[in-house]
Amino acid sequence: MIAAWCGGLTVLALAAALRPRPAARSVVPRSRDAPPGRQPGHGWWPRRRRDVDAAEVATWCEGLARVVRGGSTLIAALRSVEPPASCRSVVDDIVLALDRGARLTDALTVSSTSPHLNLAITVARACAVNGGPPAEPLDRAAATLRSRAADAAERRTQSAQARLSAVVMTVLPIAMLTLLLATSAPTRAAAVSGPGLAAIAIGGALNIAGWRWMRRIVAQVES
Repeated sequence: MIAAWCGGLTVLALAAALRPRPAARSVVPRSRDAPPGRQPGHGWWPRRRRDVDAAEVATWCEGLARVVRGGSTLIAALRSVEPPASCRSVVDDIVLALDRGARLTDALTVSSTSPHLNLAITVARACAVNGGPPAEPLDRAAATLRSRAADAAERRTQSAQARLSAVVMTVLPIAMLTLLLATSAPTRAAAVSGPGLAAIAIGGALNIAGWRWMRRIVAQVES
């Protein structure tokens, strides 16, 4: 009975250690009336933090280009086109600066934690500085962002087997220990001894370290 309790507590401790934590939110303040963005996913293999998705920014750039091509100015397009929820706070800052009388070039001098949103803002700022029709540069920026999104999706697909292998290699020792504690009296007797508890503790620490190491390697490949 004592061995079973020790095995159960070990499994719970490992499960708590392996439980993914939500990704940190962006430090850019969000407007009070803005709808919340997408929540970070939960599961065995959480994605790396992505404040802004490339495909969402591409859709926003296409919307800006469509409005501008219809005869509106870039300022009117920024005010009328709905931005993605994940980058609404940055776009709201731009629109607020325009409402306060700032020039377009000054309003577009904002910082973002996302390289995708920075690309769109840089293209819009270049159009405001150099003049000319901004529809074509925005369409090209959208095409570049679509390509980035496709590349990221392909990397996630290619790394799916590695993620599955990491999950199996992490869960299998825990499952085997639980099964042996439940069915084998010698294993339960060894587990409550000093060397047995030390072996379980060392094995659990190595299991957690291996899980985090594999997750970090695959996350670098997906980035």
